[in-house]
Amino acid sequence: MLGKRNLIVVIALGVLLSIGVLVSCGQQSDSSDEENVERVKRADSLVRVRLDKNPEDALACIDSLEATELFSKPVICYFRGIVYNKMMQRTTSELYFKKALEGDALQRECPELYYKASDHLSSFLSNRGENAEALNISTRAYEVAQGDDSSQSKLWTACILHSMGYFQTQLGMKEQAEINFSMAYMALSQIVQADSCYENILTHARVSLNILDAYTTIGQYELAQNWVASAEVAADRLSASPLCTDADRAKFVGGIALEKALVMLKMGSSQSAEEAYRKAQNVGYFNTSSGLMDQAHFLKTAERWNELADLMPKVDSLATAWNVPMSLYYVKEYMAPRFNAYHKSGRQSEAMAVAELMAESVDSVAAHEMNRNMKEIAAITKQKDQNTEEAKQEAALAYRWVKILSTMLVFLIVCILAGFIYRFVKSKKN
Repeated sequence: MLGKRNLIVVIALGVLLSIGVLVSCGQQSDSSDEENVERVKRADSLVRVRLDKNPEDALACIDSLEATELFSKPVICYFRGIVYNKMMQRTTSELYFKKALEGDALQRECPELYYKASDHLSSFLSNRGENAEALNISTRAYEVAQGDDSSQSKLWTACILHSMGYFQTQLGMKEQAEINFSMAYMALSQIVQADSCYENILTHARVSLNILDAYTTIGQYELAQNWVASAEVAADRLSASPLCTDADRAKFVGGIALEKALVMLKMGSSQSAEEAYRKAQNVGYFNTSSGLMDQAHFLKTAERWNELADLMPKVDSLATAWNVPMSLYYVKEYMAPRFNAYHKSGRQSEAMAVAELMAESVDSVAAHEMNRNMKEIAAITKQKDQNTEEAKQEAALAYRWVKILSTMLVFLIVCILAGFIYRFVKSKKN
């Protein structure tokens, strides 16, 4: 056995090794800490305030937050994803959201931002037709929510379930979608009964609207009809709340009413469709941006071409208010529908004027798309360079600790051997 002095040396070296390991691990903060979560939420609010005023200011704010080194890379990437989404640079936004969701740092630091990032990314993928990948992201978020014991976990679980149902409808998985929609609706109904705060009531109405939209977007009007009554219950509860604003009443009560109008129209109940359409109009839904677009869609479906032609200048002015530039998106979503409305309502002179404008806009559309693509490529390149630099730094840090620990291990082995040699020499002398 080793002597007392040698044993003390070994223990001391073991302590040093433990300290080294603790130092290396200690650089990662406990992201479940409540104070850290609140700090991230405050930063999120700050970025959104800046974003409402000027996206460039929001990006500058994010740079400042990053410089403090108080926030992890996934949190910073989430902030950038929000800003680029607002700037309509969806490819760049998608890149940052994917970066934010790498690993489990974001979900540990602030589960709410993790769910939001998953929601944004899955929506991007679904809009592009990649519903299977969108479903995978939502499924992973659902698994995370199942292990989340925060106060918001039940609400997010219901929201994620309805998102999974939406993607499943797009993939033709109707039975699974119906199960998830039912679970989401029932969970939200129970949440509202247990806690009738306005946020829960509003979420219930939002999910109900999205369930109807999920079926109407794929032309499953019979399935949508089964959900009309449930959606109206959620809408009535929202409307009855003293906290319900005119804007929320218009958006959700009116949105559900117009979805019902579309369903009734397709199911052959013209009178019910007209009543629902008037309800949406009376609550001011058509004065909202989404309501105006949905009104145009309803009029097109109903083949009310004269009303649609009268409405199209308002739809076009909405694009101007949104500052949508002359792009392929603008041509597809605004100019082409306006041409069709004029043409089918017999207003040929107006139709030809729009057609000429479309032809004249070819150069400006090409210039806009090229400029947008260059910005997207520049942002992607910048992020890839940052990823490469971060990987180099992480590799260098890991190598440094490997060297330190290897050196300490060799030193420990040498000390042990020295102890044995000392004991051996001492025994020979004796």
